[in-house]
Amino acid sequence: MTALPPDLLLDLRERARFFAQLTDVGLPRAAAQTPVPAVRASSKRPAPPGAGRDDTADLDALRADLGDCQRCKLAGGRKNIVFGQGHPHARLMFVGEAPGADEDEQGLAFVGRAGQLLTDIIEKGLKIPRKDVFIANVLKCLRYSTLVQLENGSWERIGRLVAQRYAGRVMSVDSDGHLVPKRVIEWYRSPLAGRDVYRLSYASSAVRGGNRAVTWLTGDHEVLTSRGWVHAACLRSGDAIAVGQGVSSVALDVITGSLLGDGTISRKTSHLAITHCLKQEEYVRIKAHALSELTPIVWHGASTARNGESPHATVGCRTRASRALRVLRRRFYSESGKVVPRDLKLNARMLAIWFLDDGYTRVKSAHCAMAEIAAHSFVPDDIEYLSYLLYRDLGLDAYSRPSSPGRLQFDAETTERLSRLIAPFCPSSMRYKLHPDVRDLIPFDESLYEADEPRTLFDGVVIARAEVEQVNPRFFCIDVEDTHSFVTSGGVVHNCRPPQNRNPEPDEILACQPFLEKQIALIQPKVLVGLGKFAAQWLFKSMEPISRLRGRVGDWNGIKVVPTFHPAYLLRTPSAKKDVWEDMKVVRALLAEDEP
Repeated sequence: MTALPPDLLLDLRERARFFAQLTDVGLPRAAAQTPVPAVRASSKRPAPPGAGRDDTADLDALRADLGDCQRCKLAGGRKNIVFGQGHPHARLMFVGEAPGADEDEQGLAFVGRAGQLLTDIIEKGLKIPRKDVFIANVLKCLRYSTLVQLENGSWERIGRLVAQRYAGRVMSVDSDGHLVPKRVIEWYRSPLAGRDVYRLSYASSAVRGGNRAVTWLTGDHEVLTSRGWVHAACLRSGDAIAVGQGVSSVALDVITGSLLGDGTISRKTSHLAITHCLKQEEYVRIKAHALSELTPIVWHGASTARNGESPHATVGCRTRASRALRVLRRRFYSESGKVVPRDLKLNARMLAIWFLDDGYTRVKSAHCAMAEIAAHSFVPDDIEYLSYLLYRDLGLDAYSRPSSPGRLQFDAETTERLSRLIAPFCPSSMRYKLHPDVRDLIPFDESLYEADEPRTLFDGVVIARAEVEQVNPRFFCIDVEDTHSFVTSGGVVHNCRPPQNRNPEPDEILACQPFLEKQIALIQPKVLVGLGKFAAQWLFKSMEPISRLRGRVGDWNGIKVVPTFHPAYLLRTPSAKKDVWEDMKVVRALLAEDEP
């Protein structure tokens, strides 16, 4: 039996360990959880306010039992526990998802803009004073000096962004890997609270004065890697992290093809340089257009005279220095020279640039032509690997002759197929390199050199535990609209808290679940309202989306459950208010049942 790769084995073990703990509703069992005293649920309706047992004292005891909760990783980034508030005998109880910044600051549930909207729903819609209902919830950071990239390409310390409540745009990475500017919408500062701290960077990061550009972050902070979002403490050797610097797919193909050919990236300044003879100026300018995001300049010069030959006129292109090019240089260069990255995947545009730079077609007769590509920059092992890539990725058979080392050659049939592949990328000044039967058959398509949005590149992670010598150090974070990620000098990181950006994770829910269950059992409301997808799913014990759960009346241990949209969603989508009003009419009807 073939042995599985170690990384795959590790991932399978992690998945197996998680799924082994799943219950029938898809949440891990709370085996190692701090026990919460059992609650006897009464079958009778609670007495009116002021009569019978003191449920306020019971809730106070539950809050005391919760203590300074450290049961999940959110504790480190929390300022206050948001226990919930309202009438201890409330007939109506609202359950939200997780505290936001305002709630964390004040220790109260729903006190920000979403909270004001919820108040309007309760008091203006249901005609119930907010104090007569109970509101609860189902339910990580960077050092001050961490640099965050702004939309204009400059850098600013995250501590200063938080202090100034900077509401401009910072660079972010969307779900497709595109680098996009996004607005900052929230700002956080929190104590370290005993969390481990790490220094994060990547392998090609510039080293100045013996030190890399780094991001200081807590171990529970998530970092974008090639295998998804991973907590800093769980990063492992061999991980590739998103560096937050990149180029468009068109520019990447042109750079790759040029590096396979005569192009070079400077070791000291990380700029790309390309040189051709003057008659290929059209081709150089097309390359420069494809690399426009790197602000290239086109220049004219002359070649150095060799062996008594006269110098000839040249034209070249040089880009500005770029962090993205520094990442690519690490991939394509070793200490001894150029190398072929073993994760390279060739496409037709890369091949076209490579061939137009270093390829040639020898025409033996009207219909017989043989192509070859010079590959003298590479060692024999790399040339053999390039031959493999041509076949694997493009279906082209290439071979090397002992009499012509450093060259990849193609037979007549493959030469014609090669020309057909690259013809759309070949401008008029370079079409002499194509097979004669193809030159006039497939036209040049200049739109193939129009750049799209840049995508982040990935590089090897460099991470180490760090000691923080400050007394009671504060760490900082921001929340970014839509993408909920931002670019730092050490890589792309996620927001530290989950306001409007993610559901609570299974371990976080399990830590809070027993206390919420006891709250509900003590209050014994007649109706529970689940605000938002996750609260509704928790109450319904269902994985269905909120759009499907809405319109139903569920049952939670004998208590009626009505799901509806979260107030924060209504702030972003005002048109959904009419749907919430329909849900509130159902709540009002349920509360009116059995009333005299």
